[in-house]
Amino acid sequence: MPQLAANQPPPADYYAANLRTLVGHVLTAHSDLLSAPEHRYLRALQLATVPAQRLYARLLSRSRPWVRIDKLRYAEIADPDEAIAELQAAGLVRVNGAAPADVLLGLLTQAERARLFPQLPRATKAVWIRACVARCADTRIRSVIAGQYPWIGIADFAHIKLCQLLFFGSEQQDTSTFVLQDLGVLQFESYSLDPGLRMFSDRASLERYLSLRRLRLLTHRVEEVAGLDRWLSRALWAPAHNRLEVRHRDRALYRLGYRYEREGALDEALCCYGRARLPPARERRVRILERLGDETGVAALLARIADSPRAAEEEDFVHRRQAGSTARGRHRIEQMRIPLQGQGDRSIEDHAAGLLSASGGLVWHLENQFPLGLAGLAYWTVVFAPVAGAFVNPFQFGPLDLMSEDFCRVRQDELALRQAQLDAPGGLRDVLTRTYRSKAGIANRLVNWSSFDASVLQAVIDCLPHSQLLDLARYVIANLNRARRGFPDLLVIYGPGQFEFVEVKGPTDQLQPGQRIWFETLDRLGLPARVLKFHL
Repeated sequence: MPQLAANQPPPADYYAANLRTLVGHVLTAHSDLLSAPEHRYLRALQLATVPAQRLYARLLSRSRPWVRIDKLRYAEIADPDEAIAELQAAGLVRVNGAAPADVLLGLLTQAERARLFPQLPRATKAVWIRACVARCADTRIRSVIAGQYPWIGIADFAHIKLCQLLFFGSEQQDTSTFVLQDLGVLQFESYSLDPGLRMFSDRASLERYLSLRRLRLLTHRVEEVAGLDRWLSRALWAPAHNRLEVRHRDRALYRLGYRYEREGALDEALCCYGRARLPPARERRVRILERLGDETGVAALLARIADSPRAAEEEDFVHRRQAGSTARGRHRIEQMRIPLQGQGDRSIEDHAAGLLSASGGLVWHLENQFPLGLAGLAYWTVVFAPVAGAFVNPFQFGPLDLMSEDFCRVRQDELALRQAQLDAPGGLRDVLTRTYRSKAGIANRLVNWSSFDASVLQAVIDCLPHSQLLDLARYVIANLNRARRGFPDLLVIYGPGQFEFVEVKGPTDQLQPGQRIWFETLDRLGLPARVLKFHL
């Protein structure tokens, strides 16, 4: 496999080799999931000549799906025209195919636009393009541009996007991941890729996923298409078969419910929110029930939220609704007010860190990176445990279900084993130290190695009480989705057993729901925390 080197051009076959890895893996590991057209497409790509593969790989790596042919100049492709002709004959690319007129106009320089469409007055690029599209038919715009500046685009782009989904398990990752790994920017954990633990067990599960993804995307267009909201409501009645499908369905239902609520269709909004587990769907239901005067319904729903909050925002919401934000029994957050002087060009957090350092503290600006990093190191084996559908390619920062509510439940055996190791005398120190030494630099969505470095870890191990640290790590791993936001800005250590977490607020800043919940959690765990509030 050709490798990248920093500050050096890529080897001639680098991008094509990555493409072959992608396609070869999918054809081998997921062949049974592919339709006949998808299979033919990937096989044609696999059988293409090296120059044609190199050109296709370059097209795939570009940010835009359509590229002007006169801009395709790559050192590793001696004859681009021949490569284009081969790809076109194989049905892998289209020359001058259907493309949005505004996108094609965006590929032109100002001088080129003026020469091709001299009837339009000069204007800024965005204004000029809108005027051209309004005045000229798309077919005419495409015809004029094709005559002078022909373009090329990947044909049946959905086929290669499906290939990327099956390989990476996510729409957010693409072949640029290879580049980051080969440059040494990213290293990935070694974990099982057992074919029996695939993301999709059969074509039916893949089709359900793709269908739900399309439905979720369509919720962004309900205001453009009459009746689309009602059609989506019916389409989303189909049951979800797994956690992956539930997440897509929940997002679609929440967005649809929010649209109904804004329009005053409260019954329809309640129906959508009631079927979505995604926070803050239950909060929206409470607010609608209040508008309808249903006090019994409000009380019952608030009780259910209080019994099992799904997010920090839900916990804070129910606290304030049931008892009020200053009610007896709620933790009072310590706050120190000081005048804002001598900040200069520094951020408010850096200014506060300077003041606390002057008071004898060692200060790190970590925010959520501290609790997440602590949990990531303490429960590394749990994060990367083999679970069905969690790992689908060698380039993951963590399991696909890392932030799911049932993350711990489906890993209870691994969790129990790790917990026994952590509970042993000296167990937390041993696990944190050993994990850091063996895993430093390996991608883990919970650990930011550039911030949570060896100096932070050593200071924490030496100065913070291990029993409370372990309680904090246990809380985080059990509440990842709730714990990933709102932690105080600064960790300040004054000496063994002397430390605090400090949230910094400027003159106009206020605590957010997730921050209030973290303060209550830290108080419950016996970890000191306060707010440093600057005023003018």
